[in-house]
Amino acid sequence: MCDMNMSSSSRDLTTRTTIQIVTIQMTYYGPVLLLIVGIFGCLCNFLTFTSRQLRQNSCAFYFLCASVFEFFSITFGLISRLAADHLGSNLQNTNRFYCKFRAYLVSAIPLIATYLILLSAVDRCMSSSTYACLRSFSRIKNAYRSAIIAILVALISCSHILITYDLRPRCSTLVGTYAIFDGLFVVFWLGVIPHILMLIFGFITLLHIKRVRQRKFMEIPIDTITTSNRSVARPSHKTERQLILMMLVQVGLSSLLTLTRMIYYAYYILGPPLKGYDKMIGSFLMSFTTLLYYSNYAKSFYIYTLTSRLFRTVFLQRLRKCTEAIFHIHRLSIKTT
Repeated sequence: MCDMNMSSSSRDLTTRTTIQIVTIQMTYYGPVLLLIVGIFGCLCNFLTFTSRQLRQNSCAFYFLCASVFEFFSITFGLISRLAADHLGSNLQNTNRFYCKFRAYLVSAIPLIATYLILLSAVDRCMSSSTYACLRSFSRIKNAYRSAIIAILVALISCSHILITYDLRPRCSTLVGTYAIFDGLFVVFWLGVIPHILMLIFGFITLLHIKRVRQRKFMEIPIDTITTSNRSVARPSHKTERQLILMMLVQVGLSSLLTLTRMIYYAYYILGPPLKGYDKMIGSFLMSFTTLLYYSNYAKSFYIYTLTSRLFRTVFLQRLRKCTEAIFHIHRLSIKTT
């Protein structure tokens, strides 16, 4: 009986040690990998969406702006987390200014990127509509205004973090009722609400596409095709179709990754306090879902590359031109020397 108890306690100790090692390795190598993959992808997105073919497209503009804020999300969020977890930085718990602004920026910047992807879903929903008044929303001029409004809403809605976060003695928010509000704010305002809206607009876009295809394949004599019939076929344009596909896949994966994180975050923050072995498992799952959360902001280039031939073509063209320009400058510098 004593041997059985010793064997059980030995297995338990081995399991705990394994979980601790896996958690440490995951929180070190995971952010490093996401930084490399994410920074490369965001730079490639910037190169592609600034091309002449996509520069004046409203949906591509939202993707471009989202890539910029995704870049800031992964660089600031992951580097500061990596520094705190493995590089011995304690700035977050010793500097009041850094405590407040880190808490603010790690919420506001990802929220801006999320809103811009939401706007791309709204844009594709409108552009695929059979009503001209709704399709008029998908103009680059409107995209500029909408992006500015989204950025302001995100920055203002997160401003309460600057007031409530402070050194207590570690960097944390107010305790009590506000702590519950802060948890609900993160779960719903930063996660559930924008992604539910993305899914709704994505579903409506699919309905619009189905309706357009039904009209397109109706037997209409050539001489009776009116201007309005031609405008209905607009979403079948190659660029529009591929941007819709990019948006749908982006929205689907973004919702899966972010909502997985938010569901567990809600349980971890708002649920009963974890103790002992459960606390260790909870810490592992929190670290794992945090990596899923940041992978959401590192994935877009790879999604666009896999789902869109147009994106691949434009990216390779831009890459070729940049390479040729670099070699040309290099040759000129050699000749001058």
